[in-house]
Amino acid sequence: MPELNFISESSLSPAAADLVGFDTDSIGRVVSTDGGISPDVWLVDPGQYERNGRLLRDSESPRMLAYSIKDQILYGTDGCNVCARHVPAKLQALPPDKLKSFAEENELRPELLEYLASLL
Repeated sequence: MPELNFISESSLSPAAADLVGFDTDSIGRVVSTDGGISPDVWLVDPGQYERNGRLLRDSESPRMLAYSIKDQILYGTDGCNVCARHVPAKLQALPPDKLKSFAEENELRPELLEYLASLL
């Protein structure tokens, strides 16, 4: 399993951790199918996996993002679907306004994308 970064400190139940593993595998399958390079940076929002002791099978927006620096491809999953988007420039080089526009155009939560960019 790749090294995962978490947007917040939160311990996950074993069942929620299993969902994180499932999402990681799902992104990995899409990368493999597309012939891409495995993502370098992974970001998980634990609050989208479990809330108030309730397991969330899927969420309304991506709860896990992964980014391949060389391919400049951003992967995201909401627990149900995986999508891949080509980033027009290196994610870490996008100015804040372009990063926000990219997030809005691709229905991503800006704070999640900003946090991912800060990890690069």
